[in-house]
Amino acid sequence: MPKRSTKPSALYLIFCATLWLSFALVVMAQSGRRVRKSTATPVPTPEATPLPRPPPEKPKAAFTFIVGLDKYGEFSRISLNAYSGVLRSCADRLDDSPVVKAEVSSRDLSRSAAIRKAKEEKEAYIVWLQLRPNTLTGQTGVYDDPYNVYVEYSVFAPTTAKQVTSGNTYPEAYRNKRVRVPTGPIEGNYYLNQAARGAAERILDHFHVRLPNTLP
Repeated sequence: MPKRSTKPSALYLIFCATLWLSFALVVMAQSGRRVRKSTATPVPTPEATPLPRPPPEKPKAAFTFIVGLDKYGEFSRISLNAYSGVLRSCADRLDDSPVVKAEVSSRDLSRSAAIRKAKEEKEAYIVWLQLRPNTLTGQTGVYDDPYNVYVEYSVFAPTTAKQVTSGNTYPEAYRNKRVRVPTGPIEGNYYLNQAARGAAERILDHFHVRLPNTLP
C-alpha cells in the first residue's frame, strides 16, 4: 500500500498565500484610511461695549470769579429763592465761557465784606451783586412791589480790591408786555435771573471774553 505524502500540495499552498495576501491588503487599507476630524462650530465672540468718552476737559481758566450777593440789604420782602436765582444765574452765565471759572460765595456779602475778600484773594475777582429799588426815590415803601428792582454789580480786583467795572441791569429790559413767563418756585424770578445773566455778560465784555453761541 503506497504511503501518503505528508507535504502540502501546491494547491493548498496557493490557497494559503492568497488568503494571507488578502488579509494583508485589508489591513493596509484600514491603516491608510484617514479619520475625518469633526469641525467644531465657532463660538461667536461678543463685541466689546465701547466705553463712554469722558467729557472734554475745560482748559485752564484765564479768569476766576467769586460771585456774592447781599441778601439782607433793603429787600427783606423778596424771597430767598429769588436771591438764590440771581446769584446762580450770574455765576452760571460767567461759567459758560470756556476760559472762565466761576464760583458762588457760601455766605452773604456786604460791599465792605466783598472788598475785604478781594484783598485776600490772589487770583479771583469778586463779583458783588445787590438788588436796588427801581423807584425815583431809590427806596421802597410798604405798598410798593418788592420785585420792582434792578441788579447792581461791582467787580473788585484781587489783592488791591480796586473796582474794575460796575453797572446796572434791569429786569424790564427782558420783559415782554404781551407774554408773561411763569416763575417756578425753585428757580426764582425769571426776569431778575435774566438781568443777572445780563450783568455777567457785561462783566465778560469788560474783560474782552467772548461767550459761545448759546441761547440766553
